[in-house]
Formats: sequence, C-alpha cells, structure tokens
Amino acid sequence: MQYLGKTPALSRTGFLARAGTALVLGVTGTDALAGRATAASGPLADLDLALARLAVGIELLAADFTAAAIDSKQFGGDELRVLRRTAFNEGEHLVAVSEILTGAGQTASTADDFDFAYPKGAFDSRTSIAQLGVALETTSLGAYLGAVDAFTAGDLKTTAARIGASEAEHMSFFSRIANGRPVGVSFPAPLDYANASVALDPFLGG
Repeated sequence: MQYLGKTPALSRTGFLARAGTALVLGVTGTDALAGRATAASGPLADLDLALARLAVGIELLAADFTAAAIDSKQFGGDELRVLRRTAFNEGEHLVAVSEILTGAGQTASTADDFDFAYPKGAFDSRTSIAQLGVALETTSLGAYLGAVDAFTAGDLKTTAARIGASEAEHMSFFSRIANGRPVGVSFPAPLDYANASVALDPFLGG
C-alpha cells in the first residue's frame, strides 16, 4: 500500500549519494523545545554530513506516517491528541535537522523527493498502525542513538540525544497499543548509518 505517494522517487542509493553536504545547526525555537540547539562549531566530518541527511529522511518519513495515521480515522480522544502532538514533535525535529543543511547553504530533502511506501493494510486498523509505528520508531530511535555515538561535533550529539528522547516517547505510545507494553528494554539498541539506511529502504520507495 502506498500513502501520499511523492514523485520523483528517491531511492536509498540516491538518498545516500546526497549526503556529502556541510552542516551548521540553527533552529527556530517554539513551544517547550525553544533554544534546543545552537550553531555547530567548525567544519564537520563526512559522516556527520551523512547523518544529518539521514535524519532529514527519517523525519520526512515520520511526518508522512503520522499524517496517514491521523487521516485513517482509527484513533480518537486522547490517542488522537497524542498523535497530533507526535506530528508536532516530528515537524520540529524536521525543522532542526533540515536547518543543519540549509544553514550551510545546502538544499535539504523535502517530501517531494520521496515515494513513501507502506505494507498493504498498514492503516486498516488501530493495531496495524501501532505495529508499524513501533517498527518505524524503533528504527528512528536506533538511528539517533547511533548518531549520538557517531557525530564528531558535541552539539550535534546533544541534539541527536534530545530528539532520540522524544522518539522514545512516541515508540512507547505505539507499543502500548500494539502489545500492551509501554515500557521497553533497558538499553535500546543503536543503529549505525548503514544499518539505519537499510531499515528505511522499504519505506522510501524508488
């Protein structure tokens, strides 16, 4: 099943090829996340640049998935309010990681660069949506945990950790619905750049 298909499609190969860009982090502070980061200091390593590009893809996918979950009409009441708050969080994450790239004069990816794809029937029920949410948030959290270790710039490590904490909250919400376990493992597993990219590949299309 595809939801909100975007063209032209950007495959993982194309996505990774665009990773070599410069980074400076500047954000627009809103709500409780005001002042969440400052400008990255000095030039950054190639892996830092790749991780920033990967984070943009993660957040674009998260935004598309959350919009689809809301539009499914499978949630109401407090759960719908949580989903809307999740969408707000992902929007702020996207601004932050996109400005890593645009602050350096580069063009960050947008939703139009992807052809998001989901498993057939993924949005047919509250439980199926939550199960997919757990899978996506597990990848997202793992990628940000990996970035905390892999980023060479200390301020970007901090930003990755803060976003990862938010993604863990989202995963808890979906996990409670999917399997009745809002509290998970004591030590969530980090994902390095390559493995996070492979995990995202089925959802990016192209």
